[in-house]
Amino acid sequence: MILYIEKDTINYPQTQKILSFFPDADKIIIKNYKNIFDKNIPLNQEKSIIIAKLTWSAIWKTPDNYWHTPNTYFFKTSLNCIFDCSYCYLKWAFKNNMQVYFVNYEDIKKQISEVVEKETEFTWFYSSDYSDILWSNKITNFLQEFVPFFENFNNVMMEVRTKSTNIQEILDLWFVPKNTEFAFSLNPDELIKKYEKWTPSLDDRIKAINKLLEHGYKVWLRFLPLLPVKNYENIYKEFVEYIKNSIDIKKIHSSFASGLLYTKEDYNNILKKYPNLDILYRLKLEKDNFVRCDRDMRNFFYNLFKDLDQNCMICMDK
Repeated sequence: MILYIEKDTINYPQTQKILSFFPDADKIIIKNYKNIFDKNIPLNQEKSIIIAKLTWSAIWKTPDNYWHTPNTYFFKTSLNCIFDCSYCYLKWAFKNNMQVYFVNYEDIKKQISEVVEKETEFTWFYSSDYSDILWSNKITNFLQEFVPFFENFNNVMMEVRTKSTNIQEILDLWFVPKNTEFAFSLNPDELIKKYEKWTPSLDDRIKAINKLLEHGYKVWLRFLPLLPVKNYENIYKEFVEYIKNSIDIKKIHSSFASGLLYTKEDYNNILKKYPNLDILYRLKLEKDNFVRCDRDMRNFFYNLFKDLDQNCMICMDK
């Protein structure tokens, strides 16, 4: 294990926590994380981590029609994901697969507080757009830092999106937060095995969901990305029936469905990098300038999940 540590982060409490988690790691002091992270070199993500200070904005607005209300934001505390989902945009977003953990949590919290103060309506913050926050929590202490922080606000909700089953980290908080929801991305198990490398099985995710529901936590189901595979109708019909029989949908706080979706530029980038990925060839450029499944397939998916949960929300589609 190698830890690359920005010089200016050495005295941060979060840095010291990460160092204590890897006591035997080799430590290399660097000036700026981009000097390592922006190099186009193959590096083993399990053996190299960068500790850095986020010096630019941690928060940015979601695209139009992304979710609940216009007042929705992404915020980042880390970069890159330990999982290896073949369709993921992170595969071409960065030049290497090293994990980057930003440790100046107080600066990020200040930025969030400033946004909350300006908003007059209910506001959502999505925390896991560039990494799986729950998987890495043993290293980052994200939950311990940000879940209590969000409890200080009214009319605010944070989403922790995950494929991980590391829910003991949630249960160890010893309280059920009112302003945090835990969102689990789900797909049929045969597709998880084929396209979502290193992620927990569907049954393991369902066990984690039911455990959290049993303890009163707010849980979302995120059916995404819905994949345009051969025989998708039968595969997803069986999947929905399995979900109905495995999870009490009435206890779910909300659900969400989205097909595989790329900008034209992103699609061309991933196609160059993974020319043999079959699902990429079942997409096309639509009138809204997104590369996605055709309208008939999307309508099938949306009707299917609306039948599962009539309040299921559809992402970035009419």
